This record gives sequence, C-alpha cells and structure tokens, in this order.
Amino acid sequence: QFSNMVLEDTSERRMLVVPRDDGNSDETICYQADIKLGLYIVRGDSVVLMGEVDDDVGLDGNEKIRIVSLEELEQLEEEEQKRKEEKGETSEQIDWEFDLDLVV
Repeated sequence: QFSNMVLEDTSERRMLVVPRDDGNSDETICYQADIKLGLYIVRGDSVVLMGEVDDDVGLDGNEKIRIVSLEELEQLEEEEQKRKEEKGETSEQIDWEFDLDLVV
C-alpha cells in the first residue's frame, strides 16, 4: 500500500448543462454548485491522479457558468428531467452514489 492522503476543506462540484431558454439549441448554460464535504482520508492505492484546478483560468467574463445553491441546482435538474420527458429525449445518467453505508 502506498502513502495515504488527508484532504481538508474538500468539496463536491455538481454541474448541469442545459440548452438556453431562447430556443437557440447551439448555446448552453452550465449551472454549478459546490457541496462542502470537509475532511477526507484517501487510501493511497485508490489514487490515480490528483491536481489543483485554478478556477480563474480562462474566465473572461463571457463564460456561461452560473454558480447556484445546491437547492437551486436540484430544482433545475428536476425541471430539465421533466423537459426531456416531455420531448421524449432519453439521457443515460450515471449513478455515482456508492458506499452510502459509509456516510454518517
């Protein structure tokens, strides 16, 4: 086993990309919410690659990323799911909810 890591002030970033409301299907809006997780201990053999993301790189004021609260993001996800159901679109959603028995 390799060295373990202790990460503090961790957060989960959830994102939702939806088409713009004005009918122009080529343009999209990205909604983002950060969920504070706190302290994490990661087993060294579970790590493949890690790096720091610089949030300021590439942002020139014209980006279509909107930071929202978790509640707003969940509401937007429900609205997008209803919109897709009405249009008959199917989306393959990946279920990342694993190891829930470890959550306190």
